[in-house]
Amino acid sequence: MLSPSEKKILKKIGESQLISRPDLKKFLQSNGSSADSIDIITKGLVKKSLVSEINPVGSTCYVITQRGNKMLEELKI
Repeated sequence: MLSPSEKKILKKIGESQLISRPDLKKFLQSNGSSADSIDIITKGLVKKSLVSEINPVGSTCYVITQRGNKMLEELKI
């Protein structure tokens, strides 16, 4: 089961397919969430194998996995 914050982040990553950490922080702040919670949320999604963390050229980015795409389809969000 995903928390509302995890669903929101998963949907954003799914729409973008690839999103950088700073862009994800901006998204959280613009939606009234604390940017500090990004670590907790993303680690939870990575642990559930819904997103993967990659580090191209030293910048942390997140990509949605096949399992994450399937979860989005099941949730219909």
